[in-house]
Amino acid sequence: MKKILIVSTYAPPGISGTTHMMYYLFRHFPCDSFVFLTSHAGINKNAVEKGYALKAKYFYFDTLVLTNSLRKDGSFFQKAKRLIKKNFILLYLADLLSFFYFAINITRYGKKIIKDENIDVLLAYSSNGLPFFSAYLLHLITKKPLYLFFYDLYLGNKMPPLYNMIAFLLEPKIFRKAEKIFVMSEKLQEYYQKKYKRDTIVIHNSIPIERKLFESAEHRGQPYKIIYTGAIYWAQAGAIKNVIKAVNDLRELDIKFLIYTTTGKKELNEQGIFESEKVFFTSAAPTEMPNIQKSADILLVSLSFDSKFSLLINTSSPGKTYEYLVSGRPILVFAPKDSYVSEYARKHDFALVVDAPDNERLKRAIIKLATDKKMAEKLVGNAFKTAELNHNACKSSKLFQSYLGV
Repeated sequence: MKKILIVSTYAPPGISGTTHMMYYLFRHFPCDSFVFLTSHAGINKNAVEKGYALKAKYFYFDTLVLTNSLRKDGSFFQKAKRLIKKNFILLYLADLLSFFYFAINITRYGKKIIKDENIDVLLAYSSNGLPFFSAYLLHLITKKPLYLFFYDLYLGNKMPPLYNMIAFLLEPKIFRKAEKIFVMSEKLQEYYQKKYKRDTIVIHNSIPIERKLFESAEHRGQPYKIIYTGAIYWAQAGAIKNVIKAVNDLRELDIKFLIYTTTGKKELNEQGIFESEKVFFTSAAPTEMPNIQKSADILLVSLSFDSKFSLLINTSSPGKTYEYLVSGRPILVFAPKDSYVSEYARKHDFALVVDAPDNERLKRAIIKLATDKKMAEKLVGNAFKTAELNHNACKSSKLFQSYLGV
């Protein structure tokens, strides 16, 4: 059995959909088959205290004191961050120093971990490029096989200028050096295979499937609840604003829009997203999300239409989509026509898709999902069939393990 060093800026249990997907895959691995080299910033401390960490060794390339200082409002680092943001040269230097400081840390710690833990394989996860760069250096130094896992685009992602420059130089090199390359969707697979003429392997975002049948998608009466769960940043903000406008304008039904997010109210307001009599911001622990999702009349998957990063939007595969598949509730996909999530939902007919920023179409879709029981039941049934077919975490994990040699 091969032993794997996972190099990533995030690791389960975390607060992002990506860490949830990682958790569902790796919890089926033998606990002594892998170790993490990650950041304290990517870990949900409350979830760790409740016992949701994987039973594997965790090593960190940063310190908890540094992470807490970076997060704490009013700290020296927060004040410095606000100052730096106003000066392009200072911002560039800060990016340069932080990137190479952490890259050196990862490489230094990684060498020791490889020796002490008898590591056979390096597996780097995409994020801001730091894991790819560091794992590439470790590969050159130790000659250990390098595997890559792309949750999103690397080059072409929204990153600081320095990170993009490194991505431009590094991506072709890591594709040449990597022995195996994993992606989470067929659209990302197609893109990379065409670009680099390299085979890639799809390991779908997957979730636990514990029941074989769901109850009917019953209607619970007004007020109907649209629920969104997850972070909100530039990739969703535009679409969320469209949904809020549609909900606020809707007069035919009593509709409430509940946004369960870790994104703070101030940051949401800065993105032009505001509460109203029909729109509410709230939050809940990750462990509560399945029950919250089951309480919805409509579950929302959204991606923005006006992004400058259309390739990134169109190849992304939001993790919450696959949690929604097993919720037993109807799904509304509000995303560009060429996006993977829209194409995938239409192909398997598991959601009502609105693929243009059309307020009237969006309102009609909300009304139909809330009131058409027959259609809702069909979508819920197809969603669960899709989950069983492609997104069963146990099956996906076994497939992943077979490729990794575990």
